[in-house]
Amino acid sequence: MPPLAKPDDNVATANDTAVLQVAAAAPVFGRPVEARAAIGLADGELGHAGPPFDAGQTPPPTVLNALAGACIHEGWAKTFDEGRSMVRAGEIRLRANHEIGVVSPMAGTVRPSQTLFRIDDRAGGPPGYATLAEKGRRVLRFGAYGPDVAAQLSFVENEVAEALDRALPDAPLEILPLVRTAGEMGDDTHQQNVAGMYALLAHLKPLPVEIHAWLASHPQHFLNYAMAAAKMCLDRGRGVAGSTVVTAITRNGIDCGIQVAGADGVWFKASAPVPVGGFFEGFGQADAHVDLGDSAIMETFGLGGCMAHASPEIARTMDRDWDEAVAGGRAMRQLFVGRHTGGGPALAAPDGLGLGLDAARVAASGRGVRIHTGISHRDGESGWIGIGVATAPYACFEAAASFLDGEAKVAPGSTE
Repeated sequence: MPPLAKPDDNVATANDTAVLQVAAAAPVFGRPVEARAAIGLADGELGHAGPPFDAGQTPPPTVLNALAGACIHEGWAKTFDEGRSMVRAGEIRLRANHEIGVVSPMAGTVRPSQTLFRIDDRAGGPPGYATLAEKGRRVLRFGAYGPDVAAQLSFVENEVAEALDRALPDAPLEILPLVRTAGEMGDDTHQQNVAGMYALLAHLKPLPVEIHAWLASHPQHFLNYAMAAAKMCLDRGRGVAGSTVVTAITRNGIDCGIQVAGADGVWFKASAPVPVGGFFEGFGQADAHVDLGDSAIMETFGLGGCMAHASPEIARTMDRDWDEAVAGGRAMRQLFVGRHTGGGPALAAPDGLGLGLDAARVAASGRGVRIHTGISHRDGESGWIGIGVATAPYACFEAAASFLDGEAKVAPGSTE
């Protein structure tokens, strides 16, 4: 990696300010809420993962099917074909999740009647919202829908949400200490969340046996709460003039988009890559869908692929060589202007985990940002087929850095 240019004093001060604001957030579990009331999502509107689609752009297969399934679940369509036609015709207003205050993995749609879990900020900031992840490989966030998916959506948004609400401790339960514990035990808190889930269960009041067993066998459910907490923290860094700190990385199955603190509201976009990695039996690289989902908020927060050097088990799962993972994670660590406090994984010492991903450092490095990601089938119907590595394109960060440096009024591939 080439030497990183030293930022001028104004940019360095702005970045320090943004990182301090990000670090000041204190996300805690709130209560289950309906999306219609919580984020103002109206009938005929759906949230979607990733940056906004361009005008006239048809969502890719997994996203299109997830949106069509959401239309059926809301009662707006009777069949997949009808739902897909409504989306293609523009009869459904599509809103990027990040712009309505929520994040969701993969093709994670948000529906008006959907149950979200409110995440509150004990430091006084606005609330955030987490979707509740279904269990298994055939789920709506991977483009599947049918009676089985509908039944599981009802289960997770009613029984699971209500049981978690009743089981929360009397004192506010902070999320970041759970994330910290997970990292210390080897989770990357993106594609591996075993320790995170057990840390959560350890802080809850007794749950019904069925719910406890479901959560314990579905550790990726924890990811959604960690994502909402990460977004809450990073959103506090928005609007710091001159700051090159990245506040979001997200993918919609066509494009990857990023946002930065000093250009709040501007999307810097480039074509999203196809992930590579480990596949479930019967599937291979030729089946992989272009990368998608809001879950790269974890890398933006310094976790996931940016702590690959501290999470050995996920490297094995993704069929990555450990030496490659260590080199990749350490290279990512150099792209941050600050660090998480309060401890960290032993394998990340002495640098700890990064906080404040710097678009200018990424641009100077000549490489993109490593993302640990789920892999959907490119047919949009076969569901979850593997776990792998993708790269948030270098071009996104180069465009953002140039924009903030005054070299471009509107960066190529961006929208305002």
